[in-house]
Amino acid sequence: MLDHRNLLGAQDAIRTVETRERDPAVMERTAALVRAAFAVGDRYPGLPPADGSAETGADVLAELERGTRMWTGLDRRGDVVGCVRAIPGADVWAVRRLAVAPRARGRSVGRLLMHAIEDGARAGGAARVVLDAVVERGNPPFYCRLGYRTTAHFPGPDKPLSEVRMVKDLAAADEELPYPWGGEPVPLWDGPMRVWFGGPRGSVALPAQTGAALEAGLAALAGLAALHVGTPARFLGGDGLPRSGGLLVDSRPTEAVPAFRMPRRVDGGALALWRIGG
Repeated sequence: MLDHRNLLGAQDAIRTVETRERDPAVMERTAALVRAAFAVGDRYPGLPPADGSAETGADVLAELERGTRMWTGLDRRGDVVGCVRAIPGADVWAVRRLAVAPRARGRSVGRLLMHAIEDGARAGGAARVVLDAVVERGNPPFYCRLGYRTTAHFPGPDKPLSEVRMVKDLAAADEELPYPWGGEPVPLWDGPMRVWFGGPRGSVALPAQTGAALEAGLAALAGLAALHVGTPARFLGGDGLPRSGGLLVDSRPTEAVPAFRMPRRVDGGALALWRIGG
């Protein structure tokens, strides 16, 4: 293993190291961590199982044999608390399978692993790091805080979920971007939308139109939403729609509303553009 960096305070130090060995026990340990992380990682209940929840040691080894690189996070005792992989390219590196052990969440493990990949990419002469993130799983806000900008929205290829392509320019200064609009150029969706709010009396989706005015008009939309769900009405996300839709009101919290939890299962032409969370 190549020692990469030792970060955070001495009381909660995490080391990130590049793992180049091919020991079967290491491969299976990595796969077990990924399975555990992906099995509990969803913000909303009832989503299709994530691909990583079925990972095997043979899967990890096969990726590394194809040239994928991997970093592992270790705590002060040497216990593995996270891992991530990247497919290196001449100009662009692609992130694969960022996973943090459930017991180690909240300790910046994911952030440190992403920094390790970015440092590796810079050292390799790459200009950008890219990744695809599932909106309904609540992943984009994390990457936005690391400076990744959304450049495309698209339907997941094998599940009724919505994904985004996110990119970080490695030559730019590190910055924490507000989600969603700080992390993407507006508009990326040029059709009708619905905007979700939650409140004491349930959930509401209001028809809206995308564009720069959407962010500015959010307070007005929240005021309309409060008439249906009470105060405060919290902005929880937005969907792109294939056709104009009407008002949707539900007495349940948003995570229990099928059209919010998985819009493509309700309407195959819809996309979850943003999910803010509870």
